[in-house]
Amino acid sequence: MAVTLRMRVVFSSFAVGIWPLSIGALVVLLILLWYRKRGVPYLICFFIFGVYLLYVLDKIFFPIYISGDYVDALRERPVASAINLNPLYFGRSGTLQTALPGLLMNIILTIPFGFGVNFIRRIGAQHVIWIALAVGLIFEGAQLLISLMLRYPYRQIDINDVSMNALGTVIGYTLFRLFAWFYVWITHRLEIKHRGLGSYVYDVVNSI
Repeated sequence: MAVTLRMRVVFSSFAVGIWPLSIGALVVLLILLWYRKRGVPYLICFFIFGVYLLYVLDKIFFPIYISGDYVDALRERPVASAINLNPLYFGRSGTLQTALPGLLMNIILTIPFGFGVNFIRRIGAQHVIWIALAVGLIFEGAQLLISLMLRYPYRQIDINDVSMNALGTVIGYTLFRLFAWFYVWITHRLEIKHRGLGSYVYDVVNSI
């Protein structure tokens, strides 16, 4: 199945792709980390997590329309009309059934975050809930900020999305804990001697 990349800024008569700049920024970060003596296993994990974050940014924020008839039409609506702060409210004609696909996608989108962030920066179980809430709030807050800058509601700002993003992060972290337990158990059971990336993964999961 082909993956459609929407990371572009659209003007009335042309569009500018942001992917090359984003990939370039990721490469620069990897080079800086390499100069800071980060090991190859960490760099591999950072690269995978970075590509995942670029995918998330692509799906959440892009495309961004700057000008044109589409933008002119949307500017007839106030930004506040696209803000929902009522949990489990899905619009005047919306229901849980019709909203369910979108809710599930918001959960799935952040499961890899809750799982993979541990390989970049160790987080304790006591901080997971706050981090999970922060993920959703940052996403929706950034969408609101962009809407205010563009002066039209370019995205729906929804408290339900915050909740689902937080839930996905918690699920991801729970899966990481299960993976960590199994990885340590199977390592001891089979007396596996790790090297390279396997050694780094063992150090991460054995430190929680």
